[in-house]
Amino acid sequence: MVKFDFNLSPDEAIAYLKNKGFKLSFNYDELKNEAHHKAFTVAKVTRLDLLNDIHEAITKSLKDGTSFAEFQKNLQPTLEKKGWWGTQDIVNPKTGEVKTINIGANRLRTIYETNTRMAYNVAREEQMDALPLSVYRRYVSVLLATTRDNHAARHGTIKHKDDPWWKINSPLNGWNCKCKKTAYSKREIERKGWTINEDTLPDIADKDFAYDTRAGSNMAKLSRVDLDTSLSDLPKPQKNQLYENMSEAELLNSFYEKLGVKEGETFIDKINDPMIIDSSLFLDKKTKQLKINKEDRHLLLDELVNVIKEPDEIYLEWDESGMKKNMFRYINIDGKKEAVMAVFRYLKDKTQGATLFHVTRGLEDRRKMKLVYARETDANKQ
Repeated sequence: MVKFDFNLSPDEAIAYLKNKGFKLSFNYDELKNEAHHKAFTVAKVTRLDLLNDIHEAITKSLKDGTSFAEFQKNLQPTLEKKGWWGTQDIVNPKTGEVKTINIGANRLRTIYETNTRMAYNVAREEQMDALPLSVYRRYVSVLLATTRDNHAARHGTIKHKDDPWWKINSPLNGWNCKCKKTAYSKREIERKGWTINEDTLPDIADKDFAYDTRAGSNMAKLSRVDLDTSLSDLPKPQKNQLYENMSEAELLNSFYEKLGVKEGETFIDKINDPMIIDSSLFLDKKTKQLKINKEDRHLLLDELVNVIKEPDEIYLEWDESGMKKNMFRYINIDGKKEAVMAVFRYLKDKTQGATLFHVTRGLEDRRKMKLVYARETDANKQ
């Protein structure tokens, strides 16, 4: 039988969490099925900096082997500072829907236990699959007073690891579920006098957990776009001379129009992060003058739009002013790897544009931050 010590910090469990991308969500089921293995999300968290804070705290807790109490003690001041604590009205940035929720120890415990238990269960699957003779799995329920009846009914159920039932019903099977699986060989099962279940069983997983936990170790591997491999497939934009004689105001209006927003409106990107779109993306911070046509960047206006609409990668970076988001769209200019880059900064109450420009050199040095999104390519597809 495979034994797994939940007081240890296994590399596989930590890697599972660290290798996920990020996805902001208003409702947990916005991520469908196995997509939860690819992206970290917390329902009703609608700011990327806050989602990162929670992710960092859970990952650190796994690594250090700390208790929930210590996890809460470390994270709660940050949540309070950013206004995500107590009774809060949370606005869905996509629809404007408002929900009043209470954020306290109970909600935080659910977030903590769901993510850590899922990470441990994925690591457990790797351990069990590494034993070639232990091809049977036994469902183990904790049989507490709070255990769901249908989970308790499956306690002791033994099926082959490839039985279709496990595809939906591998733990976790619901919020606060504490069930797990163990692995045995056929000889071990016979020695214990247990029976292998060959019946077709009803599904017990709640809808939010009705996906294949076993796929987690293979799917949660966010990797950078391999520019060397995909260089020939990168877009090869030509500088558009139609923009040559436009005024700065005309260029700015064209940018808004192509992005599909009006100045000052919110744009929601690939990871559901709401961002204010205005002239700050093209504003010289010292002179307060527009620089939309600086170094001919305006001739690549279409790509300046596309880096926000269809980025290849998104990174998080920190400096003395706090956290910022760096969005990249890679392009092939005369056989050279270049990019357009948009930078957004997280302020107290909004995500504001900082700059948008054409990167012609030092590209790799800019790709050393925390990767939270990568466009799927043939080279990085899992």
